Amino acid sequence: MIGKTFFPFLFAKTSMALADVLYIMTIVTFIFQSTGSATYAAMYPLFQIIAGLFAGFTIPLLVERFKFNRLVGILALFKPVMLALFTLVFPYISTNMFALLLFILFTSFVSGWLNPLLNTIVPKLVDHDRLVKANSYLTFSNHTIQLAGYTFTGMIVVAFGTTFTLTATTILQLLGTTFLLITLKSLQELPSKMKQANWEASKEGWLLLWNNKTIRMITTMDVIEGIAGAIWIGAITLVFVKEALGQGADWWGYINSSYYLGTILGGLLALVIANKVQKHLVLSMAIGSFLFSVLTFLYGINSTPWIALALCVFMGPAYQIRDIAQQTAVQTSVPTDVLPKIYAARGILMSTIVGLSVLLVGIVTDLLGVRMVYIFGSILICTSALLSFTLLHLERARQKVTNSA
Repeated sequence: MIGKTFFPFLFAKTSMALADVLYIMTIVTFIFQSTGSATYAAMYPLFQIIAGLFAGFTIPLLVERFKFNRLVGILALFKPVMLALFTLVFPYISTNMFALLLFILFTSFVSGWLNPLLNTIVPKLVDHDRLVKANSYLTFSNHTIQLAGYTFTGMIVVAFGTTFTLTATTILQLLGTTFLLITLKSLQELPSKMKQANWEASKEGWLLLWNNKTIRMITTMDVIEGIAGAIWIGAITLVFVKEALGQGADWWGYINSSYYLGTILGGLLALVIANKVQKHLVLSMAIGSFLFSVLTFLYGINSTPWIALALCVFMGPAYQIRDIAQQTAVQTSVPTDVLPKIYAARGILMSTIVGLSVLLVGIVTDLLGVRMVYIFGSILICTSALLSFTLLHLERARQKVTNSA
C-alpha cells in the first residue's frame, strides 16, 4: 500500500497543475486577443525555457544554503501570493505589455525553481517498491488535468472573463500549496551536511550525471528522445495535418486531444501493471520506446485522418510506460538528497536540446517534407530503445555481483 502521506501530495500536485494550465491558457489567450500577435503569445513558452535554464544553474546553490522543506515551502507560498497580486493589478497593467511580460517572466522563474524540487519529493514519501504506482497516479492525474484544462479553459475565459479565471487560478494554487505544506510536515528533514563552495555545488549534479552509469544511459536516451520530441511541436503537427492528412486546423486539436487521451489510458494501464513494471524497469523502458517508435513511423507514413487519431491514442500508453519506468529508475539510482542537483543538470541539458532540436526539425521539414520528420523521429526513438537493452545488460551484471556477494 502507498502511505497516506502520498495522497495530500497527489492532491497538491493536481491542484497546482490545474492552476498552471488555467494560468497559461488565460494569459496566452488574453495576449493573443489583445495584440493579435502570435509572437507575443509565444513569449510564455520562451520564458519557461529561459526560467528552466536559469533554475538549472541556481538550484544546486539554493539546495546547499536552505533546508529542503523550507525552500520548497517558501517557493510554493510565493506562487499564490504572486497570483493574488497579479489578479489585483491585472486591470491596471493589462494594457502595458512590458509590465505584463515582466510579471510573467518572474512567475516563470519561481516555477522553474519549484518544479524540479517537487519531482524529488515522491521517493521521500514512498518506498522504492511502490514508486511505479505512485508515479502512475501522478501521471494519470497530471494528464487528465491537462486534457480537461486545455479543452475547457478557453471557453471559461470567454464566458466569465480573464479576472474571474485568474481568481480561480489563485484559489487552486493556494489550495495546492496548503496540501503541499501538509505533505512537507510529514517529511523528515535530512541532517545538514558540510556546505560546498558554489562551483562544487553546481558541478556535483553533472558529475553524478556522468559517473552513475544508469543515470548516464537514461540521460543519453532522454537526449535522443528529446531531439525526436520536437516533431510534436504545434507548428509541425499543423503542417502534417494539412499536408499529409489533408485536413483543416480543427484536426490539429483532435490530434492533440487523442494523444492526451492515450496518456490518460497509459497512466491507468501503468497502475494496473505497476508491480510488473516495478520489477522490470529497464525492460519496460525498452518495450515502451520500441512501441512508440513503431507507432510514430506508422503515423508518419499514414494519410488517413482516423487512423492517425487511433495511432495517437495508442502512443499514449507506450510512452507513459516508458516514461514512468524511466522516472522511477532515476529516483532509485541515487540518494534522494542529491536528486535536486541531478534534475537541475538534466533540466539544463534537456532545455538546450529541445531548443536546438526545434530548429533542426524545422530545417528537415523544409528540405525533406513533413513525413520525413516523423520517420526521422521514429528512427531516433528506436535508437533509444536499443540503448535501453544496453542498460538492461548493466542491470543484470550488477545483480550478478550483488548475488555473488
